[in-house]
Amino acid sequence: MSRTIFSRRIVALAAIVVFAASTAACSGVISFDQRPATGYVFGSHAPLRVAILDETGGNDWSPAVQTSVQMYADATPMLAFQTAVADANIVVEVRRYDDEHPPEIKGYVFPIGAGGFATVYDDQGLACNFPPSTLPLNCDGEIATAIIYLNDIIPQGTDIEARRERLIIHELGHAMGLIRHAPTLDIPQLAARYGWPAGS
Repeated sequence: MSRTIFSRRIVALAAIVVFAASTAACSGVISFDQRPATGYVFGSHAPLRVAILDETGGNDWSPAVQTSVQMYADATPMLAFQTAVADANIVVEVRRYDDEHPPEIKGYVFPIGAGGFATVYDDQGLACNFPPSTLPLNCDGEIATAIIYLNDIIPQGTDIEARRERLIIHELGHAMGLIRHAPTLDIPQLAARYGWPAGS
């Protein structure tokens, strides 16, 4: 490959990376055309109803799932978690996997070695978030479903429950529409996305 072609490719790649980074940094939430979640009216001040379906097998991951969900519930009255799909604005499935048996995910590039990640879809089944999504996929930003994948690669240790909880808290944020956020409860970003009252 000639030096000129190589240089052009590097410049093009840099432009793509800068564009992607600037797009993601512009907002901490997935933009939406009409409603931020299925059946949810922006600024209605109604609690966002989120169904959590724990499909991890009920042993090692489940306590961290339950604790993380409870931490969000305790942080704001604007989140109402449930186990039933009926009347939920967002349905979140929580699954486990390992790097040797990666999930096949429409619209996403599987990140080997990641502790976990969330895929988010609108009511047409189009991917809404990135990375690792290969967006744009014409998602309208109105979240209907999300799947959180938890990787069994996480090493054992005395603090494993705390590490699992931090991971799940972070991925739950993505499942509810956050793009770039800390591995903590980011209620202000969620309030911005859903039009919740100040201080909620």
